[in-house]
Amino acid sequence: MKPLTDLDHYEVLEIPRGTPAEGIDRAYQLAKATYADDSLAGYSVFEPGDAATMRERIETAYRALSDAQTRAAYDAQLEAKVEAPAPVQDEYAIESLALVREDNASEIEPVEAFDEDSSDYDGARLRRSRLRRGLEIEGVAKVTKVNPTYLRFLEEERFEDLPARVYVRGFLMAFASCVGLDAEAVARSYLERFDAATKAAPRRFRGA
Repeated sequence: MKPLTDLDHYEVLEIPRGTPAEGIDRAYQLAKATYADDSLAGYSVFEPGDAATMRERIETAYRALSDAQTRAAYDAQLEAKVEAPAPVQDEYAIESLALVREDNASEIEPVEAFDEDSSDYDGARLRRSRLRRGLEIEGVAKVTKVNPTYLRFLEEERFEDLPARVYVRGFLMAFASCVGLDAEAVARSYLERFDAATKAAPRRFRGA
C-alpha cells in the first residue's frame, strides 16, 4: 500500500480517472464519512494522525477534481508525471532518441547557430535544441510522455494556452532532459518569460 503522501487525488477518493462529477461527489461524501473522527471503521486501521491527514487530502482532492478546469490541469500533470528521462549520454536514452529521430536532416540547424553560452532559454532555443538532435515533436512526446500539443505551445511561447505554472515547469524539465539541456536552468529561464507574459495578459487555458 502506498504511503498517504504518495496517493494522487483519484487514489485518495478511490475512484478511477474519468469518473463523472456525480461519482466524485459520492466518493467525497463516502471518504469523509470513513475518516471522520467518530467513524468506528477506522479505529483499528489508522495510525494516530493518519485520519486527520487523510481528511486534509480528501478536501484537497475534492477541490481539485470537482472543478472542470482544475481537474483538466491536474490530469495534465499526471500525464507529465513520469520518471525524468535518462541523460542523453546514457545508452538507453540514446537508443530511445534514435528510434524517434526524424529522417529530414535538412531541417536541423548548424551547431554554430546555437547560443549555448547564453543562460536564456526561450521557445525558439528549445526548438533549435530539439532540431539539433533531429527530433520531431512527436518523438519528444514519446520519450517524455508530455502531450505534443503542450510541447508545441512551449516552443511557440503560447503562454496563454499553457496550464498552470507548476505543470509548465514539469513539461520544461522533461523536455530539457530529453534534448540534453540543463533542466533546472531551462525551467528557471523560461519561467521568467512565462511569469512576465501571464501577468501582462489573461490566459485562455481551458484544460486538455
